[in-house]
Amino acid sequence: MNKKEAKDFINLGVVVNDKKEVLMICRVKKESGKEGAILEWAFPGGRQRLSETREKCVKRIILSETGYDINPINQIVLRIEHIQFPVIIAYHLCRLNSEKPIAKPKEPHEIAEIKWVKKQDIKNLITTHLDEKVSQELGLE
Repeated sequence: MNKKEAKDFINLGVVVNDKKEVLMICRVKKESGKEGAILEWAFPGGRQRLSETREKCVKRIILSETGYDINPINQIVLRIEHIQFPVIIAYHLCRLNSEKPIAKPKEPHEIAEIKWVKKQDIKNLITTHLDEKVSQELGLE
């Protein structure tokens, strides 16, 4: 299996449970961007392997980072230019297959905390620019 990854292409999963809470992760290492942006809390996700589809990538990464099994429903938006970070981001709306994790997270060295948050609390956690279409999908606009 080819594990080579795209350097500047990231898939993120916007996972919503039956309680209308959203799955968020807190990174161990904060990432700095333009204009003093600090990325600490984020939607789970990561770099796409060159040999996989966007959907397979987001499913693999969310399972690896959080232990949750999901299915991507649709791509919310493909963000070509993030104003604070030099990456292309595909945001995917995802359905949770099981309310409980099916595996132990495999990346405790990268993920400090995994948390279900109320939609209205997302803007308090995310300190970077939240994409407008993602915000609309979550009913935050």
